[in-house]
Amino acid sequence: MKVYSANEIIKGIARRKDSIINYVYRSCYPDVRKLILSNGGNEQDAQDIFQEGLIKVYQKITETGLELNCKFGTYLYSVCRFLWLNELEKKKKAGRESRIGEDIIDDQTANNKIRENAELKLYEQHFKELAKECQKVLNMYFQKSSMEEICVVMGYKNVQIAKDKKYRCKKSHMNKIYNNPEYKRLQDEIHLAG
Repeated sequence: MKVYSANEIIKGIARRKDSIINYVYRSCYPDVRKLILSNGGNEQDAQDIFQEGLIKVYQKITETGLELNCKFGTYLYSVCRFLWLNELEKKKKAGRESRIGEDIIDDQTANNKIRENAELKLYEQHFKELAKECQKVLNMYFQKSSMEEICVVMGYKNVQIAKDKKYRCKKSHMNKIYNNPEYKRLQDEIHLAG
């Protein structure tokens, strides 16, 4: 099998060359498949995530261009890993929501749930106010992506830039929450209840 460089692959994907796309499937899919199957997914999940990852890469190439300082397979793997972690989080959240209706809870637990939901709403409200880049960086960070992966996916020049960006985004998010009057009211309720 002929081996292509990252630049050849990027140009081939941009031009939709079958030989390059087939090469990417043959060389990159096995690693992504192994990742998905070893983390609670099935064959269909692996195919879907790989396809979605390839589409994301194609969009990045055609919309803003893509320059890599790593192997193409490493980049695609990171994109697919991020997509799979997001998918797992969605499934986990859906499972929690379906179980909430089944729970029989006392007044104290109900109050705690109400407070937790209010805090989660605040978190989500202010998260949506962040710049899209911050949202993506923090999502990857919360999904346990390494700083190296964040650096690759976001196209930063080095890991320190990724760390700085994560720190600034997280600080901005927390400041928005802390300065919200609703957050202060919730904290007062917790202190009164405790």
